[in-house]
Amino acid sequence: MRQIALIVEDDPATRHVLGTTLATAGIDSIYAENGAAMWHRLEEKPDVIILDLSLPDADGLELLRQLRQQSEIPVLIHSTRSDEIERIIGIEIGADDFLPKPCNMRELLARTRGLLRRSQRSNTPVRSEFRRLHFGDWTLDTASRELSLAGDKPTPLGVSGFALLTAFLEHPFEPLSREQLSRVLKREYVAYDRIIDVHVSQIRRILGKQADGSSFIKTLRSQGYVFIAQVEAAS
Repeated sequence: MRQIALIVEDDPATRHVLGTTLATAGIDSIYAENGAAMWHRLEEKPDVIILDLSLPDADGLELLRQLRQQSEIPVLIHSTRSDEIERIIGIEIGADDFLPKPCNMRELLARTRGLLRRSQRSNTPVRSEFRRLHFGDWTLDTASRELSLAGDKPTPLGVSGFALLTAFLEHPFEPLSREQLSRVLKREYVAYDRIIDVHVSQIRRILGKQADGSSFIKTLRSQGYVFIAQVEAAS
């Protein structure tokens, strides 16, 4: 089955370039020129969204915030609003990746394909013999991709958050470099790219503190991160 990208972009020329680029990889495109059209086209169940932040009828960040209340579809922000604050806010709200305009279309295609692969893989357990990973009062179900605290409703993670947390849980007490975590997300490692750091901060904020007041994820200076809690796997 061919995959579908929803391109939310008000500029016709940019829509054409994006659609043509994705078509070279066999990815079909549907288009929305504004926020209202985006909600309508979501009924066609696209596999990924490429979102501009500057739309004529809505702010892209607010659209993303509303989208994350009902869907974990992968989102790649593609926008001229690309200063560090915008990038951090976008990732914290729930974007999976962020590319500024203009960008190399080959890179955009690679990032989009990475999101699609990650989303497909996350529909099944990373380790098929284990379906639930328990740590502290939390449980990550690798089949349903649901993170839940004992007695509470599942907490949304998004495809990137799920991929990173799964990597930590499969390697507790083992340092993971930013380069390793970039590979988990199928991203090219860039030394000063803060997207990994923002995703990790988001996971920390969701998990809160352990019983002893320490964080589940510790920063290792000049190395990366390490998950510091016992993990139990159950089928």
